[in-house]
Order: sequence, then structure tokens, then C-alpha cells
Amino acid sequence: MKTQNITQLIIVLFLLITGNIIHAQDQEIDTSKPTNFYSFLDNTLEYANQPNQNVYGYRGNFTLAPSEAHLVLAEIPLLYNDRTSKFGLGDIRARYFFLPYKNYDKFFGAFGPSIDVFVPTGSFDDGLGSSSWVISPGITIGLMAADWIQFFPIVSYQYVSKPTTDKIPEAQKQDRNGISFQVITPVVFSEKFFIQLTPVYLINDFSDSNQNRFAQELFGAYTLQEKLQLTGFFRGDFEDEKYTFRLGLTVFL
Repeated sequence: MKTQNITQLIIVLFLLITGNIIHAQDQEIDTSKPTNFYSFLDNTLEYANQPNQNVYGYRGNFTLAPSEAHLVLAEIPLLYNDRTSKFGLGDIRARYFFLPYKNYDKFFGAFGPSIDVFVPTGSFDDGLGSSSWVISPGITIGLMAADWIQFFPIVSYQYVSKPTTDKIPEAQKQDRNGISFQVITPVVFSEKFFIQLTPVYLINDFSDSNQNRFAQELFGAYTLQEKLQLTGFFRGDFEDEKYTFRLGLTVFL
């Protein structure tokens, strides 16, 4: 009897969540604004060029939006490192984003906190993971400059745990605390095509200013069909000579 009650509860919860998703997805899809929440599956091929190694792979990104105010993300990377000739699971990412305020008719159009967690599931020895937990709470604000351009500043605190790998000398292992500031800037060219320009400034370690970095991101999306989107992404970490390229296909649920 107890098992039957649990099964019934799971079915009811599933129907409620599914109903909310369907209701949310009935609206016109506009992913140019990061504060618009949708449920989708994103399949992305990735190439990362770094000094002395290249990393290729696939990122599966499942995003669930049970309402306009809540978003949950799970990202699973499968990677290959040509330096170590190893293939396997990278560091898994989970994210929760809460949006208590959204009104695009106002200049101050959106506000909400979020938290990102990266789990060290990838092997550091194989060049597939960091061997550290990363926990990053942040705040996002939406500024509606015009119909075709908006600004979304994001300030995030970042905690990086002490690495667990034996490949790093014990004397060099320590927790790190830092902060990042970025501004996602969507530019909408048409109903089917937009880009996002995102400059990123990183203070990776409050105790070491030599670790401060600047990166530039560029994201573009083209709508192939009503619930099918082709995406491209570039990130340049210029001082460290790290460049990441992604090509993805997003299927909205």
C-alpha cells in the first residue's frame, strides 16, 4: 500500500510539472534574453584549444523550466583529450535560477539570484576535469535599453575547493575565493537570428591579483523551426591562450 501511494504521488507530481512546462512553452520562444525560461535539450559539439593540448567533446544540457520564475539546469560533458588520449566524463554542472521580478516594459526589466555548482566528476589525470568543487552564487539584472538591444549584468562569487589530485604538490593546494563580473548583451537582428556579446572580468583569487583575467564570449542563435534552434559559441581567454568553440542544436520541449 505504501509503495502504491508513493507511485501515485510521483505520477501526480509529474503531471503537475508537465502541465506547467506545456503552459510555459505555449508562449512565443525568445531566447535572446537570459531571463526568459524554457524547457529544452541542448546538444553541443565542443572544441577547446589550449597550450599543449586540445579537448574535443559533447555537452548534453537539459534545462527544465516549471514556471517563468524557476529554472533548473543539468549539464553532462563527454570529452576527449588528445594529450592524454583519454575519453570520459568531464565535470558535471548543475544550476538553479530564481526570477522573482520580470517586467520588460520597464528599463529595470528583471532581477534574480542563481547558483551554479560544478562537481569534480572528470579525471584530472586524464585532462578531463579540475578535481575541485566550484560553487558560484550570483545576481542577474536586466536593463531594457531598446527592443533590439538589452544589457544583463551578472555578478557572481566563486568558491573553488582545494584540489584532490595527487598531480598537484600539496604545498600548492588551497581553497580559492573570487568574483566574476559579466554583461550579457543581446543584439536582435530578426525574429530568427540574434547574437549575445559577453565581456567577462574574473578575479579568480582574492589573495593573488596575478590570477585576474579577462575573457570575451560570443553566442549566436538561428531559429530553424518553431522549436528547433541552431547555436554557435566562442570564448577567448586570451592571456592563457585558451579558445573554446561550440556548435549546438537546441530542441525545445
